[in-house]
Amino acid sequence: MTGGRQAWCPRCDELRAARPGAACPVCGRRLLTVPPARPGQPELGRVDRAGRRLRALLPAAGVFGVGLLVVAAVASAFAAGRLSRTTPSAPAAATATTVPGFIDQGPSTGRRDFNWPAQGGGLTVTLRSITVGTGFSRLELHVTGVTRGREISALEGLRVRDGAGRDLLPGGEIASISTAGSRPASQGGIDTEVVLDRTLDEQAVATVELRGLIVARRVEERVSGTLVDRELQGRLGDNLQNSQWLSARRDCPDCRLRLACQDCRTVRVAGSAYRRGLIMVVLQAVGRLERSVLNPSRRRVIVTDEAGISELSAWIDGSDGTAVISVGADQLAAAGSDAPGGDPLSFEVVVRAQAEETVQGAWTIGQPGGLP
Repeated sequence: MTGGRQAWCPRCDELRAARPGAACPVCGRRLLTVPPARPGQPELGRVDRAGRRLRALLPAAGVFGVGLLVVAAVASAFAAGRLSRTTPSAPAAATATTVPGFIDQGPSTGRRDFNWPAQGGGLTVTLRSITVGTGFSRLELHVTGVTRGREISALEGLRVRDGAGRDLLPGGEIASISTAGSRPASQGGIDTEVVLDRTLDEQAVATVELRGLIVARRVEERVSGTLVDRELQGRLGDNLQNSQWLSARRDCPDCRLRLACQDCRTVRVAGSAYRRGLIMVVLQAVGRLERSVLNPSRRRVIVTDEAGISELSAWIDGSDGTAVISVGADQLAAAGSDAPGGDPLSFEVVVRAQAEETVQGAWTIGQPGGLP
Protein backbone atom coordinates (compact mmCIF):
# COMPACT_ATOMS: atom_id res chain seq x y z
CA MET A 1 0.00 0.00 0.00
CA THR A 2 2.98 2.28 0.26
CA GLY A 3 4.87 4.06 -2.43
CA GLY A 4 3.93 6.62 -5.06
CA ARG A 5 0.88 5.79 -7.16
CA GLN A 6 0.03 7.52 -10.39
CA ALA A 7 -2.59 7.23 -13.07
CA TRP A 8 -3.10 8.93 -16.43
CA CYS A 9 -6.09 11.06 -17.42
CA PRO A 10 -6.71 10.55 -21.17
CA ARG A 11 -8.80 13.73 -21.37
CA CYS A 12 -6.33 16.07 -19.63
CA ASP A 13 -3.29 14.06 -20.82
CA GLU A 14 -1.81 14.50 -17.35
CA LEU A 15 -0.53 12.25 -14.58
CA ARG A 16 -2.59 12.29 -11.38
CA ALA A 17 -1.65 11.14 -7.87
CA ALA A 18 -4.44 8.56 -7.71
CA ARG A 19 -5.27 4.97 -8.48
CA PRO A 20 -6.18 3.80 -11.96
CA GLY A 21 -9.95 3.70 -12.00
CA ALA A 22 -10.48 6.74 -9.77
CA ALA A 23 -12.07 9.90 -11.15
CA CYS A 24 -9.75 12.63 -12.43
CA PRO A 25 -9.81 15.46 -9.84
CA VAL A 26 -9.94 18.04 -12.64
CA CYS A 27 -12.24 16.72 -15.39
CA GLY A 28 -13.87 13.71 -13.72
CA ARG A 29 -12.78 11.22 -16.40
CA ARG A 30 -11.86 7.75 -15.14
CA LEU A 31 -8.07 7.46 -14.78
CA LEU A 32 -6.08 4.81 -16.60
CA THR A 33 -2.91 2.90 -15.76
CA VAL A 34 0.16 4.89 -16.83
CA PRO A 35 0.98 3.71 -20.35
CA PRO A 36 4.52 3.12 -21.61
CA ALA A 37 6.54 6.15 -22.66
CA ARG A 38 4.38 8.64 -24.56
CA PRO A 39 5.79 11.40 -26.72
CA GLY A 40 6.01 14.63 -24.78
CA GLN A 41 5.34 13.07 -21.38
CA PRO A 42 7.81 14.22 -18.70
CA GLU A 43 10.10 11.57 -17.31
CA LEU A 44 8.70 9.95 -14.17
CA GLY A 45 10.52 9.83 -10.88
CA ARG A 46 12.12 13.27 -10.57
CA VAL A 47 9.79 14.51 -7.86
CA ASP A 48 9.91 11.19 -6.02
CA ARG A 49 13.69 11.40 -6.01
CA ALA A 50 13.47 14.94 -4.62
CA GLY A 51 11.08 13.70 -1.95
CA ARG A 52 13.47 10.93 -0.97
CA ARG A 53 16.31 13.45 -0.66
CA LEU A 54 14.10 15.58 1.56
CA ARG A 55 13.20 12.66 3.82
CA ALA A 56 16.84 11.65 4.07
CA LEU A 57 17.75 15.16 5.16
CA LEU A 58 14.96 15.59 7.71
CA PRO A 59 16.89 14.05 10.66
CA ALA A 60 19.55 16.72 10.19
CA ALA A 61 17.03 19.54 10.43
CA GLY A 62 17.72 20.14 14.11
CA VAL A 63 21.31 21.02 13.30
CA PHE A 64 21.14 22.88 10.02
CA GLY A 65 17.58 24.25 9.99
CA VAL A 66 14.70 22.51 8.32
CA GLY A 67 13.92 25.53 6.15
CA LEU A 68 17.10 25.29 4.10
CA LEU A 69 16.74 21.53 3.82
CA VAL A 70 13.22 21.79 2.45
CA VAL A 71 14.25 24.30 -0.17
CA ALA A 72 17.34 22.31 -1.16
CA ALA A 73 15.30 19.15 -1.62
CA VAL A 74 12.28 20.44 -3.53
CA ALA A 75 13.24 23.75 -5.17
CA SER A 76 14.20 22.20 -8.49
CA ALA A 77 11.05 20.12 -8.68
CA PHE A 78 8.83 23.05 -7.74
CA ALA A 79 10.49 25.42 -10.21
CA ALA A 80 9.90 22.88 -12.96
CA GLY A 81 6.23 22.69 -12.07
CA ARG A 82 6.47 19.00 -11.22
CA LEU A 83 4.76 19.02 -7.82
CA SER A 84 1.20 17.75 -7.72
CA ARG A 85 -1.01 20.82 -7.89
CA THR A 86 -4.45 21.44 -6.48
CA THR A 87 -6.13 24.57 -7.82
CA PRO A 88 -9.23 26.28 -6.44
CA SER A 89 -11.21 25.22 -9.52
CA ALA A 90 -10.47 21.49 -9.10
CA PRO A 91 -13.01 19.18 -7.36
CA ALA A 92 -11.37 16.47 -5.44
CA ALA A 93 -3.48 5.07 -5.27
CA ALA A 94 -2.93 0.57 -3.47
CA THR A 95 -0.18 -1.29 -5.13
CA ALA A 96 -0.22 -0.94 -8.87
CA THR A 97 -2.84 -3.13 -10.45
CA THR A 98 -1.78 -5.72 -12.96
CA VAL A 99 -4.75 -4.71 -15.07
CA PRO A 100 -4.00 -2.33 -17.98
CA GLY A 101 -6.10 0.77 -18.56
CA PHE A 102 -9.78 -0.04 -18.66
CA ILE A 103 -13.01 1.61 -19.73
CA ASP A 104 -16.66 0.89 -19.15
CA GLN A 105 -17.97 2.61 -22.25
CA GLY A 106 -19.72 0.98 -25.15
CA PRO A 107 -22.87 -1.09 -25.65
CA SER A 108 -23.78 -3.96 -23.33
CA THR A 109 -23.66 -7.34 -25.07
CA GLY A 110 -24.62 -9.60 -22.18
CA ARG A 111 -25.54 -9.79 -18.52
CA ARG A 112 -25.93 -12.51 -15.93
CA ASP A 113 -27.39 -12.14 -12.44
CA PHE A 114 -25.84 -14.32 -9.72
CA ASN A 115 -26.60 -13.18 -6.14
CA TRP A 116 -24.04 -15.67 -4.79
CA PRO A 117 -22.71 -14.90 -1.27
CA ALA A 118 -19.47 -15.90 0.50
CA GLN A 119 -18.18 -15.14 3.98
CA GLY A 120 -14.65 -14.36 5.14
CA GLY A 121 -12.74 -11.93 7.31
CA GLY A 122 -15.92 -11.03 9.14
CA LEU A 123 -17.51 -9.73 5.91
CA THR A 124 -20.01 -11.17 3.46
CA VAL A 125 -19.32 -10.55 -0.22
CA THR A 126 -22.11 -11.21 -2.70
CA LEU A 127 -21.55 -11.36 -6.45
CA ARG A 128 -24.64 -9.60 -7.78
CA SER A 129 -24.05 -9.66 -11.53
CA ILE A 130 -21.60 -9.55 -14.39
CA THR A 131 -22.27 -7.24 -17.35
CA VAL A 132 -20.25 -7.66 -20.54
CA GLY A 133 -19.82 -5.03 -23.23
CA THR A 134 -17.56 -4.17 -26.11
CA GLY A 135 -14.08 -4.66 -24.66
CA PHE A 136 -15.06 -4.61 -20.98
CA SER A 137 -16.68 -6.60 -18.17
CA ARG A 138 -18.26 -5.14 -15.04
CA LEU A 139 -18.51 -7.17 -11.82
CA GLU A 140 -21.09 -5.83 -9.36
CA LEU A 141 -20.61 -6.82 -5.71
CA HIS A 142 -22.40 -6.19 -2.43
CA VAL A 143 -20.44 -6.21 0.86
CA THR A 144 -21.98 -6.38 4.33
CA GLY A 145 -20.27 -6.14 7.70
CA VAL A 146 -18.21 -3.04 6.89
CA THR A 147 -18.20 -0.26 9.50
CA ARG A 148 -20.59 2.55 8.70
CA GLY A 149 -18.99 5.39 6.76
CA ARG A 150 -16.43 3.15 5.02
CA GLU A 151 -16.24 2.19 1.37
CA ILE A 152 -14.44 -0.41 -0.71
CA SER A 153 -11.60 1.15 -2.68
CA ALA A 154 -9.92 -1.95 -4.15
CA LEU A 155 -10.03 -5.73 -4.43
CA GLU A 156 -6.99 -7.97 -3.96
CA GLY A 157 -6.35 -11.38 -5.42
CA LEU A 158 -9.26 -11.42 -7.88
CA ARG A 159 -9.65 -14.69 -9.77
CA VAL A 160 -12.49 -15.93 -12.01
CA ARG A 161 -12.86 -19.63 -12.90
CA ASP A 162 -15.19 -21.79 -14.97
CA GLY A 163 -16.83 -25.04 -13.88
CA ALA A 164 -13.68 -27.04 -14.69
CA GLY A 165 -11.49 -24.78 -12.55
CA ARG A 166 -9.91 -23.05 -15.53
CA ASP A 167 -9.02 -19.35 -15.24
CA LEU A 168 -11.16 -17.00 -17.31
CA LEU A 169 -8.73 -14.09 -16.84
CA PRO A 170 -5.39 -14.05 -18.69
CA GLY A 171 -2.63 -14.73 -16.17
CA GLY A 172 -5.05 -16.07 -13.62
CA GLU A 173 -5.07 -13.78 -10.60
CA ILE A 174 -5.26 -9.97 -10.63
CA ALA A 175 -3.08 -8.84 -7.72
CA SER A 176 -4.97 -5.60 -7.06
CA ILE A 177 -7.63 -3.63 -8.87
CA SER A 178 -9.33 -0.39 -7.86
CA THR A 179 -13.09 -0.25 -7.66
CA ALA A 180 -14.90 1.91 -10.19
CA GLY A 181 -17.56 2.89 -7.65
CA SER A 182 -18.52 2.29 -4.01
CA ARG A 183 -21.66 3.56 -2.30
CA PRO A 184 -23.96 2.69 0.62
CA ALA A 185 -26.86 0.45 -0.38
CA SER A 186 -30.41 1.35 0.60
CA GLN A 187 -30.89 -2.01 2.31
CA GLY A 188 -27.57 -1.73 4.17
CA GLY A 189 -24.02 -2.67 3.28
CA ILE A 190 -22.00 -1.34 0.35
CA ASP A 191 -22.51 -1.74 -3.39
CA THR A 192 -19.27 -1.71 -5.32
CA GLU A 193 -18.04 -2.67 -8.77
CA VAL A 194 -14.88 -3.27 -10.75
CA VAL A 195 -14.45 -2.92 -14.50
CA LEU A 196 -12.04 -5.06 -16.51
CA ASP A 197 -10.69 -4.12 -19.92
CA ARG A 198 -11.50 -7.54 -21.34
CA THR A 199 -14.62 -9.50 -22.15
CA LEU A 200 -15.54 -12.44 -19.93
CA ASP A 201 -17.81 -15.31 -20.88
CA GLU A 202 -20.35 -14.54 -18.17
CA GLN A 203 -22.23 -17.80 -18.76
CA ALA A 204 -19.05 -19.81 -18.07
CA VAL A 205 -18.35 -18.18 -14.69
CA ALA A 206 -18.55 -20.73 -11.87
CA THR A 207 -16.52 -19.09 -9.07
CA VAL A 208 -15.09 -15.69 -8.25
CA GLU A 209 -12.28 -15.66 -5.67
CA LEU A 210 -10.93 -12.80 -3.54
CA ARG A 211 -8.00 -12.66 -1.10
CA GLY A 212 -8.64 -9.24 0.35
CA LEU A 213 -10.68 -6.05 0.35
CA ILE A 214 -9.26 -2.55 0.79
CA VAL A 215 -11.63 -0.67 3.10
CA ALA A 216 -11.32 3.11 3.02
CA ARG A 217 -12.60 6.06 5.00
CA ARG A 218 -12.25 9.77 4.38
CA VAL A 219 -9.87 11.59 6.70
CA GLU A 220 -9.01 15.25 7.11
CA GLU A 221 -6.34 17.18 8.98
CA ARG A 222 -6.08 20.96 9.49
CA VAL A 223 -2.90 22.95 10.05
CA SER A 224 -3.19 26.64 10.95
CA GLY A 225 -0.40 29.08 10.24
CA THR A 226 0.65 32.72 10.31
CA LEU A 227 3.16 34.61 8.19
CA VAL A 228 4.74 37.98 8.93
CA ASP A 229 6.41 39.61 5.92
CA ARG A 230 6.31 43.39 6.27
CA GLU A 231 7.96 44.08 2.94
CA LEU A 232 5.42 41.96 1.10
CA GLN A 233 2.51 43.53 2.95
CA GLY A 234 3.93 46.98 2.28
CA ARG A 235 3.90 46.38 -1.49
CA LEU A 236 0.24 45.45 -1.67
CA GLY A 237 -0.64 48.79 -3.23
CA ASP A 238 0.77 48.65 -6.75
CA ASN A 239 3.54 46.07 -7.06
CA LEU A 240 1.87 42.83 -6.04
CA GLN A 241 1.03 41.83 -9.60
CA ASN A 242 4.74 41.72 -10.43
CA SER A 243 6.05 39.32 -7.81
CA GLN A 244 9.40 38.61 -9.45
CA TRP A 245 11.12 40.61 -6.72
CA LEU A 246 9.66 38.20 -4.17
CA SER A 247 11.09 35.07 -5.79
CA ALA A 248 14.42 36.85 -6.29
CA ARG A 249 14.69 38.04 -2.68
CA ARG A 250 17.52 36.11 -1.04
CA ASP A 251 16.67 36.60 2.60
CA CYS A 252 14.10 38.10 4.92
CA PRO A 253 15.46 38.15 8.51
CA ASP A 254 12.32 39.81 9.87
CA CYS A 255 9.90 37.31 8.30
CA ARG A 256 8.20 34.85 10.62
CA LEU A 257 6.32 31.65 9.74
CA ARG A 258 4.48 29.77 12.50
CA LEU A 259 2.43 26.57 12.26
CA ALA A 260 0.18 24.67 14.62
CA CYS A 261 -1.69 21.39 14.29
CA GLN A 262 -3.73 21.18 17.48
CA ASP A 263 -5.98 18.23 16.70
CA CYS A 264 -3.96 16.27 14.17
CA ARG A 265 -4.23 12.51 14.68
CA THR A 266 -2.62 10.96 11.61
CA VAL A 267 0.17 13.47 10.84
CA ARG A 268 2.53 15.87 12.57
CA VAL A 269 4.29 19.02 11.37
CA ALA A 270 7.87 17.89 10.75
CA GLY A 271 9.22 21.22 9.51
CA SER A 272 8.57 24.42 7.59
CA ALA A 273 10.36 27.03 5.53
CA TYR A 274 9.71 30.42 3.96
CA ARG A 275 12.11 31.26 1.16
CA ARG A 276 11.80 33.22 -2.09
CA GLY A 277 8.10 33.81 -1.59
CA LEU A 278 7.16 30.18 -1.00
CA ILE A 279 5.57 28.87 2.18
CA MET A 280 6.55 25.21 2.60
CA VAL A 281 5.10 22.85 5.17
CA VAL A 282 6.49 19.36 5.81
CA LEU A 283 4.02 16.82 7.18
CA GLN A 284 4.94 13.34 8.41
CA ALA A 285 2.55 10.44 8.91
CA VAL A 286 1.98 9.21 12.45
CA GLY A 287 1.72 5.44 12.27
CA ARG A 288 1.08 3.65 8.99
CA LEU A 289 1.00 5.78 5.85
CA GLU A 290 -2.05 4.09 4.34
CA ARG A 291 -4.09 4.96 7.43
CA SER A 292 -3.07 8.63 7.41
CA VAL A 293 -4.15 11.70 5.51
CA LEU A 294 -0.91 11.45 3.50
CA ASN A 295 -2.10 8.26 1.81
CA PRO A 296 -1.98 9.09 -1.94
CA SER A 297 -5.47 7.69 -2.53
CA ARG A 298 -7.65 10.69 -3.49
CA ARG A 299 -5.31 13.02 -1.60
CA ARG A 300 -5.98 16.73 -1.94
CA VAL A 301 -4.69 19.88 -0.26
CA ILE A 302 -6.67 23.10 0.18
CA VAL A 303 -5.16 26.33 1.51
CA THR A 304 -7.40 29.26 2.47
CA ASP A 305 -7.05 32.62 4.13
CA GLU A 306 -8.07 33.05 7.76
CA ALA A 307 -11.71 33.68 6.92
CA GLY A 308 -11.85 30.67 4.62
CA ILE A 309 -13.14 32.83 1.78
CA SER A 310 -10.19 32.81 -0.62
CA GLU A 311 -8.86 29.43 -1.74
CA LEU A 312 -5.22 29.58 -2.82
CA SER A 313 -3.42 27.44 -5.36
CA ALA A 314 -1.37 24.85 -3.50
CA TRP A 315 0.89 21.91 -4.25
CA ILE A 316 1.51 18.67 -2.36
CA ASP A 317 4.08 16.01 -3.15
CA GLY A 318 5.64 13.12 -1.32
CA SER A 319 5.30 9.47 -0.42
CA ASP A 320 6.63 6.94 2.09
CA GLY A 321 5.23 8.88 5.00
CA THR A 322 6.39 12.45 4.26
CA ALA A 323 4.83 15.17 2.12
CA VAL A 324 5.69 18.78 1.30
CA ILE A 325 2.94 21.36 0.84
CA SER A 326 3.77 24.62 -0.92
CA VAL A 327 1.83 27.83 -1.52
CA GLY A 328 2.82 31.27 -2.80
CA ALA A 329 2.95 34.01 -0.19
CA ASP A 330 1.84 36.62 -2.74
CA GLN A 331 -1.56 34.90 -3.01
CA LEU A 332 -1.89 34.90 0.77
CA ALA A 333 -0.97 38.58 0.92
CA ALA A 334 -3.52 39.45 -1.75
CA ALA A 335 -6.24 37.52 0.14
CA GLY A 336 -5.34 39.35 3.36
CA SER A 337 -4.81 42.77 1.81
CA ASP A 338 -6.89 44.44 4.53
CA ALA A 339 -4.50 43.36 7.28
CA PRO A 340 -2.26 46.13 8.70
CA GLY A 341 1.35 45.92 7.58
CA GLY A 342 2.68 44.53 10.84
CA ASP A 343 -0.09 42.04 11.57
CA PRO A 344 0.41 38.36 10.73
CA LEU A 345 -1.26 36.95 7.64
CA SER A 346 -3.25 33.92 8.81
CA PHE A 347 -4.01 30.85 6.73
CA GLU A 348 -5.24 27.28 7.06
CA VAL A 349 -4.01 24.13 5.32
CA VAL A 350 -6.53 21.30 4.92
CA VAL A 351 -5.38 17.89 3.69
CA ARG A 352 -7.98 15.29 2.73
CA ALA A 353 -7.50 11.72 1.59
CA GLN A 354 -8.74 8.17 1.91
CA ALA A 355 -7.23 6.22 4.78
CA GLU A 356 -7.15 2.53 3.92
CA GLU A 357 -6.75 -0.82 5.59
CA THR A 358 -6.75 -4.33 4.18
CA VAL A 359 -9.27 -6.91 5.31
CA GLN A 360 -7.76 -10.31 4.58
CA GLY A 361 -10.06 -13.18 3.80
CA ALA A 362 -10.66 -16.09 1.48
CA TRP A 363 -13.91 -15.48 -0.37
CA THR A 364 -14.74 -18.21 -2.87
CA ILE A 365 -18.00 -17.07 -4.37
CA GLY A 366 -19.90 -19.86 -6.08
CA GLN A 367 -23.44 -21.03 -6.61
CA PRO A 368 -24.98 -22.18 -3.31
CA GLY A 369 -25.34 -25.96 -3.38
CA GLY A 370 -22.86 -26.55 -6.16
CA LEU A 371 -21.73 -25.40 -9.58
CA PRO A 372 -24.29 -24.32 -12.20
